[in-house]
Amino acid sequence: MTRKTKRNLLWTILLLSSSATQLLAQQQLKINAELPGLKDGEKVYLIDYVKQQMDSTRVENHKFEFMAKADSSSLYVVQVGLQPKEDQYFYMDMGAGELKVSGKGDSFKGAAFTGSPFVAKWKELDVFLQQQCGAGINHISELTQKLGQAQAVGDAQALEDLQKQYLAYIEKSKVAAKEWIAKNPDEPISAYVINAFLFNKIPLEEVQALLKGLGPKAQKSNLAAAMLRAQAPKMTSALVNQQAPDFTLTDAQGKPVKLSDFKGKYVLLDFWASWCAPCRREMPFLKAAYEKYNAQNFTILSVSMDTETDKWRKALDDEKMPWPQLLDDGKQQTSTLYSVQFIPTNFLIDPAGKVIAFGLYGEEVSKQLGSMLKN
Repeated sequence: MTRKTKRNLLWTILLLSSSATQLLAQQQLKINAELPGLKDGEKVYLIDYVKQQMDSTRVENHKFEFMAKADSSSLYVVQVGLQPKEDQYFYMDMGAGELKVSGKGDSFKGAAFTGSPFVAKWKELDVFLQQQCGAGINHISELTQKLGQAQAVGDAQALEDLQKQYLAYIEKSKVAAKEWIAKNPDEPISAYVINAFLFNKIPLEEVQALLKGLGPKAQKSNLAAAMLRAQAPKMTSALVNQQAPDFTLTDAQGKPVKLSDFKGKYVLLDFWASWCAPCRREMPFLKAAYEKYNAQNFTILSVSMDTETDKWRKALDDEKMPWPQLLDDGKQQTSTLYSVQFIPTNFLIDPAGKVIAFGLYGEEVSKQLGSMLKN
């Protein structure tokens, strides 16, 4: 091999190595944060909401850093500790690139978020929602926390007012979401908009049409891919007016519970999981329905699809749901029996054991029961 050939080969190897390094860098999400109030040694978590994956690191010199593989856009949560304070977590739809967070104290609230284009797009969406709906991206989360607080102290008037605010925002945000998607069809964040403001709030067929109308870049989002897999639940639809499949699962005390044990009552069979934020947002409405109609032959059976029992039990302690809590088995046989393709999903079963409705969210549970039961 001549010296010239060797030199050319070396350049080729260097170029290939450089290209591979650049490609690898393009597939990485890097998060750097510096908050003077963060205590060294504190544990910080990065949660990929879509893939249900969690990474952790510790604060050092009031800073922390994450590096994650980002083959496509996904919804991430960053939080200090497993039970973060209200201002010690944030979420954002992020892809390959970099996010820098800097602020004062130990709070993400009011911190500066800069970095790759996905950061600016997130801010743009927040401003758009404020203009169109009167409140930004975090409003649902803020209302949900207030609903939980009102429920905990038994403030019925506050609960009613907050539920009205919640439903009013949902209606405004549905209109705004469709406008955003029409203007940004190929932005990955548009998949998040569909998931956060339209999924489970409009017919699934309409959601599917919006997803299929997204551009190729947006459809590569992990959220878009997950929702596109959630095909219209044919078996679920077929269960309406049919006898609800019976099953036996173990409750939080380790006792076997059968669905048929509750024959003679109206039962809301609710599928959820501790890691499912939309599921947790439904809890105040389920509690309100239970409190109002439990004395009138109604109960709820919650079936968790958690695979980590400790996280399920922690969520039970946090949520304090006063109805039976069941854990699906390791093979998720009960959710398969009911063809559950996304959560939250629920089924309303009448005293004869027949499914009479499914997919009731927000105040729809109370409205449905109110039409059948006397106050």
